Amino acid sequence: MQKQNRHLPAFLLLLLLDGEAHGGTLWSKLKSLLPDQWNIDSGAVYRTLRDLEERGSVSSQWMTEESGPAKRVYAITQKGLEELYEWRKDILLRKQSLEIFLSRFDEHVRSGRLHEDA
Repeated sequence: MQKQNRHLPAFLLLLLLDGEAHGGTLWSKLKSLLPDQWNIDSGAVYRTLRDLEERGSVSSQWMTEESGPAKRVYAITQKGLEELYEWRKDILLRKQSLEIFLSRFDEHVRSGRLHEDA
């Protein structure tokens, strides 16, 4: 029932504010930043980065200076910054709604109509 990948674009854009990075680095940062229950696979990260690039929110270039295989490095664009602000508005609204839900739910637990361990 969890839809944790819904906000994956927002988190990737947020991480790219720290500077350009390749997909593997972004995936590692997400895994250390977010709860284990998210179970984000690297494929989802790369698919989301591709979607973000298609809509102009990130740009990418191949880096071949380092030893080993070439890596695609992503950077946030001006459109990505605008999208990040939209994500913030969306997340704030969802946060308010979720706080209302949790408050009402807890009222029912306190009244005995629900048991928290059900």
